[in-house]
Amino acid sequence: MDHLWRETPLLYSKQASDRINCDVYLKLENLQHMHSFKYRGISLFAQEALKAHGSSVHLVVASGGNAAYATCGVALALQMKCTAFVPLKSASVKPLLEAYGATVQVGGENFQEALSRAKEAVSNDPNAVLVPAYDHPTLWKGHSSLIKEISKQLPDENRKPDAIVCAVGGGGLLAGVILGCQEVEWDDVTILGMETQGSNCFYQSMLANRTPAADPSAIGNSSDTVQDEKDQVKVSHLHRLTSKALCLGATSPTAGAVRLALDRRGLVRCVCTTDEMSIKASVDYLNEQKQLVELACATALVPAYDARILKSVGVLQDTPARDNKRPLVVFVVCGGANVNLDEMVAYNQMLRDLEETGRDPYADAFWLDGTIIS
Repeated sequence: MDHLWRETPLLYSKQASDRINCDVYLKLENLQHMHSFKYRGISLFAQEALKAHGSSVHLVVASGGNAAYATCGVALALQMKCTAFVPLKSASVKPLLEAYGATVQVGGENFQEALSRAKEAVSNDPNAVLVPAYDHPTLWKGHSSLIKEISKQLPDENRKPDAIVCAVGGGGLLAGVILGCQEVEWDDVTILGMETQGSNCFYQSMLANRTPAADPSAIGNSSDTVQDEKDQVKVSHLHRLTSKALCLGATSPTAGAVRLALDRRGLVRCVCTTDEMSIKASVDYLNEQKQLVELACATALVPAYDARILKSVGVLQDTPARDNKRPLVVFVVCGGANVNLDEMVAYNQMLRDLEETGRDPYADAFWLDGTIIS
């Protein structure tokens, strides 16, 4: 079975490399089909559903963002029936999804309500299969393919990255990165999972499974912690999301990704930025690389502009290495369709307003594994 995703470029960034004194490579998943890494895992899931259920299979997805967008694109490529359940706050994506031939049902105040409606539709249709947004091993397997690509694209195939940086919402991408590192024997490579402070369910879940307890002021929005019996981990469920990075907006992560992160030999470090740091990274990335990325993606790019983060996790040292080689860091530019010119203009104005007050977002305090770093 041939995969549907495309191999995306791995771009060396001289500007970022010189700025933070690392060899910086950008894995451009924003150039993936449907502009997101999600196409990898969801296309594999759809192919397996087609193989198991035949051509009458009906893909049903609940999402107002990239999972729905990827599912609709995959359904078109495979000539499958597709229905997307979209919450009211994301109603503006309806024409975009319909353009790919999907039926779009708008309703529900949030993702959970849209998901409930999707599950009901699946229960009433014997041909329907619910497409998960991030919580399924098949998705993780598909996402893991980007690491195998990176291992072949680096100029020195015998050199591992010192760190891989990716955004974390529900944990599907992170799970794929961990599994991909296992496949290419990069288990000792540090992984930085980047979230915003108003949308950090994975960060909170990792803290709930670690001791000693975190600084209470470096935790974030209130949440309930539930024990997942299958994976034997604690999972945090946020009461609300306050970040502007809506595509990081899972209220709870997949327990499987938490388990993978806790069991991994190499460290998975969890970092939370302010929204303003992510906003500045999105504008700076546009000016530097001439590409639009949504805030969820930009959150993973913050360490390419703020060297404090890589220094705090020990990847970047104040003194040069004995062999004079700079650390090699790969940033997963995870992509996403939830960005437009009007938003970027508004973000740019917001940054100008902050500049007038003397505030530099890259000087904001960030959270690292339950500790405040300023």
